Amino acid sequence: MKLIGKLARSQSIAFSAGTRLTADVIGRGLSFGLAYVAQRLLGPADYGELTVALATGFVLTTLTDLGLQIIVTREIAGQTTKVDSAQIANAGLTLKLLFSLPAVIALIVISAGRPPAAQFGALIVGLSLLMNSVVEYFGYALRGWRRTDLEALWLLTVRVSTALCGGLALAAGTGWAGLTLAYGSSAAVTLIASTAWLSRQRDRYFVPRPMSDGRTQRRLLREALPLGGAIVVSIAYTRTAVFMLDALTSAASVGVYGVAQKLTEPLAMVPTALMAAVFPVLTREINQCGYAATRSLRVRTLAVLLLTGGALAAAGALGGPWLIDRLYGEPYRGAATVVQVLALALPLSFINYGLTHVLIALNRQRLNLIFNVIVFVVNLVACAQGIPAQGPAGAALATALSEGVLLTVCGLSLLRPIRG
Repeated sequence: MKLIGKLARSQSIAFSAGTRLTADVIGRGLSFGLAYVAQRLLGPADYGELTVALATGFVLTTLTDLGLQIIVTREIAGQTTKVDSAQIANAGLTLKLLFSLPAVIALIVISAGRPPAAQFGALIVGLSLLMNSVVEYFGYALRGWRRTDLEALWLLTVRVSTALCGGLALAAGTGWAGLTLAYGSSAAVTLIASTAWLSRQRDRYFVPRPMSDGRTQRRLLREALPLGGAIVVSIAYTRTAVFMLDALTSAASVGVYGVAQKLTEPLAMVPTALMAAVFPVLTREINQCGYAATRSLRVRTLAVLLLTGGALAAAGALGGPWLIDRLYGEPYRGAATVVQVLALALPLSFINYGLTHVLIALNRQRLNLIFNVIVFVVNLVACAQGIPAQGPAGAALATALSEGVLLTVCGLSLLRPIRG
């Protein structure tokens, strides 16, 4: 019976991870297509304004999360009753909405600082990303119920809606103004639709509504803030190389590093999809059976991450230079070595994604903050040493070194629960 149970669980995880990965690939492809068409039709000036608006919205939506979503997933996965799960989901939603208020105010101020012709559009694009982040929160809550398939469906719906509305606006020749309104209208429709759908599923999941439950909200906030700090530091870490290259070399070096990073960064969707399926199961089994009982699940998960990352690393090391040459040509030949080094770092980063989720499942997210600060400092020092001597390749080597340090400290920290 245990063997049958493990087989069924493995099949469920594989299906959930495959569904999430498929949705991510399709969604990212549609987002890339919309960006490519917008780049061609809007022209450099308007496309630049869109890029700034999207970047601003991304930063602000990150600050409305601060680790809350993954903590809500963990807490829901660990509950045994639907009432308690729904209470946690709505307590987290209330915090999410409260965090969004200062983000909206900041967005209004930032948008007012843009050129007059771009102010309204910048505001609408930012608001659309904030609305989409609420739909994303719903997805994380559903992940806690182990419905990663539904999470994938809603995230794909967000991207399909944005791409469809944006594409129609561009095809109609409405330009920057029409495209921004398309972003806003598609986000509003998706948010309303997802809220209405959850309301009809009240007996299975939760009805989204703000609630006053100070005790639960304080507990969630206390658990989320260290993880939120880790996320902020992690974002800074991933952009250290760009800023250091800009300060120590030239804009051309930033461009060389940037094209290589654009080829390797999206591959993070692989561990993201796998851990979206594994994390709720891992959390529930730790709560019910203890950490030692999850050894088989953890070993299989890390093995998949290692093998997948290793395969992609080999492909990048061997085919990266050819891909750079075909996509970008002579001006970016220097990116060949960079993409090879970044590819070789993929197995480390894939495993690290799994290990940091194990720490969160063990309620040790404070270690994530400490470890991310350590890695940020290591990366900063390594970039300062490597960039003047080797340029973009030095920045890539600093990333590989940093991922190795993170793997070491995460691995050592998890020896303690194993022994315990």
